[in-house]
Amino acid sequence: MAKTTSWIFGIIFLIAGVWGLFMTPVVGFIAADTLSSIVHIVVGIVLLVVASKPAAVATLKTIGILYVVFAVLGFVQGTSVLFGTFVTDAATNWFYLVVGIVIAALGWSAKSGSSAPMSSPSSSAPQM
Repeated sequence: MAKTTSWIFGIIFLIAGVWGLFMTPVVGFIAADTLSSIVHIVVGIVLLVVASKPAAVATLKTIGILYVVFAVLGFVQGTSVLFGTFVTDAATNWFYLVVGIVIAALGWSAKSGSSAPMSSPSSSAPQM
């Protein structure tokens, strides 16, 4: 499940990031700037790279937590987060909160190492 989740969210973040470089707001209501788009591209690439690795589960958890933290910072700090580095608004904060919770929850619900191919039960049985 971690592999599929990483692939799906990796592609979504990559598309949203590239699209955000040329069109803002990306979805019509999400605040975005060039730096946000670049961060989304990097997150998308990271998710695609780790999709087939055992680190996919930990990466999903980490990215989910980071998006939740970013959303909370947006709620607390207002229209600019991290000393004015990122532009944000209420809709963007709620979006990041939901996306962060979903990604983190999928990371925690995945079995550790679930991105690795499964071996068949007969292959692990001792041969006589």
